[in-house]
Amino acid sequence: MPDNEREVEREKGRSKLKGMVVAAVIIFLIGVGVFFYIRYKRTHITTDDAYVRGHIHWISPRIYGTVIKVLIDDNQFVKKGQILVVLDPAKYKVRLSQARAKLSLAEAKLKEANVNVQVSSAEVALNRAEFDNAVLDLDRAKEAYPSRVISKQQYDHSLTAYKVAKAKLLTSQQKLKFAEDQVKSATAQVRVCEAAIEAARLDLRYTKIRAPVDGYITKKSVETGNRVGPQTPLFAIVPLNDIWVVANYKENQLQSIHPGQDVEIEITTYPNEKFCGKVESIQAGSGAVFSLFPPENATGNWVKITQRIPVKIEILPPYKKVLRIGMSAETTILLK
Repeated sequence: MPDNEREVEREKGRSKLKGMVVAAVIIFLIGVGVFFYIRYKRTHITTDDAYVRGHIHWISPRIYGTVIKVLIDDNQFVKKGQILVVLDPAKYKVRLSQARAKLSLAEAKLKEANVNVQVSSAEVALNRAEFDNAVLDLDRAKEAYPSRVISKQQYDHSLTAYKVAKAKLLTSQQKLKFAEDQVKSATAQVRVCEAAIEAARLDLRYTKIRAPVDGYITKKSVETGNRVGPQTPLFAIVPLNDIWVVANYKENQLQSIHPGQDVEIEITTYPNEKFCGKVESIQAGSGAVFSLFPPENATGNWVKITQRIPVKIEILPPYKKVLRIGMSAETTILLK
């Protein structure tokens, strides 16, 4: 066999050997990759069906009124207690003045009722003294009349005086009871008027709508001149210092999830940032159950669909990026 043919054969052998080595290395690397992928999946549960959530404070007035001042704008940061909107207070100032006038009248009636009680009490005391004296006179007359020490006329006079004194005492006692009832009624009326004043003060205070928390104004829909009431949402306040992530995991993943587990969070807005979290709680039912029209699988044909259960994840501080409600995220729960 010529030398060139032998050289070609040897070159083919070396190429074949190299190909086998490369294939073996690739198969080995694929096996290692599959091994670590399976190991990773056993210790990490990931979903990209996750979103940033937080408190949304919808602000509505507590009373009816006309807006005379709007002191906020969209996306403005406000502090707790800051005045945001002012309603026309004129009507509520008048109501407060009326309530105070009614209280003054009720207090005057209470004072008069107390005076009547004092007068009636004095009258009862006087009539009781006269009645006691009439009882003594009648007792003496009863002892003296049988032995004819006094005449029948004197005896009848003592008996009549006793009956008159008794009637006057009973009448004055009834007047006293009526006066005391009047005091109770007047006292109750004073309390009603005091409550009305407090209600009027509250209504007047409610003409200034204040921020209940620190946060950012959003969904502003109020303008000067609007006629508003308790059922009118004016805007919402969103505090960004108290937020969390809700991740919707498949129901067949829940068996390995429990509160307290560490979580890695990736926010789509910040692809190069990692946030740390912790599983806080698991919702009592799937998202579909609490929807406006929950599924009714007991009727008609149905297709089995794996449900997702919301898992609340606390975002652990510190984090430097601003997170806003509604941002999408990807969460990975680390199994222990």
